[in-house]
Amino acid sequence: MIISVTSLKGGVGKSTIAQNIAVCLAHMGYKVCIVDADTNQSSLRWSTFRDEDLPGVAVFGIPDGKMLSSNVKHLNDDYEIVVIDGTPSLSKVTSKILLLGDLIIVPILPSGLDIWATEQFIERYEDAKDQKERDIPAYFILNQYSGSINLNKEVKEVLADLDIKTLKHSLKSRVAYKQAVIEGLGVYEYKDNKAKDEIIQVTNEIKDLITNL
Repeated sequence: MIISVTSLKGGVGKSTIAQNIAVCLAHMGYKVCIVDADTNQSSLRWSTFRDEDLPGVAVFGIPDGKMLSSNVKHLNDDYEIVVIDGTPSLSKVTSKILLLGDLIIVPILPSGLDIWATEQFIERYEDAKDQKERDIPAYFILNQYSGSINLNKEVKEVLADLDIKTLKHSLKSRVAYKQAVIEGLGVYEYKDNKAKDEIIQVTNEIKDLITNL
């Protein structure tokens, strides 16, 4: 099973979300790896700080689009779940990441700029579906979301009218996500129970989605 975490906009928490989903799945007993397709290789660097005593989350840095497809397919044979940490661009690599995914997760911040960026993403997503000649399930995930802020609620309402659905569960803005990453952890393993609970909710929702594919 391949989960592609991707967005055409940088700074939306794509790598952090990919890492935390993978960690949560590993603690749930899945054999999981991350393919870091971003040129920044943030997930690969994160893995170098990870303690060997923690559940294994192998990370493979494959920013070269020519190598991505064949390597991901081989890894998909060896791992129960492959999480692709995608690159924020309009390049051919993004199209490959969409085509490889059995499920697409699209992080988005509750802002006007992010809403505008979804227009280009949806165009690329529709092209990928046409090329694959079948539907590719895709869901937005709201990151750094607060239901008490009017703009956040308005963005959620706008997303509800788009062809791509939004996950029921969202992630709030928490220091725990920034602290955990520099220690090679996921918030599941960190000391903030609220962050742990919300990533469990998100991961369980994703598990339900892939179970029904």
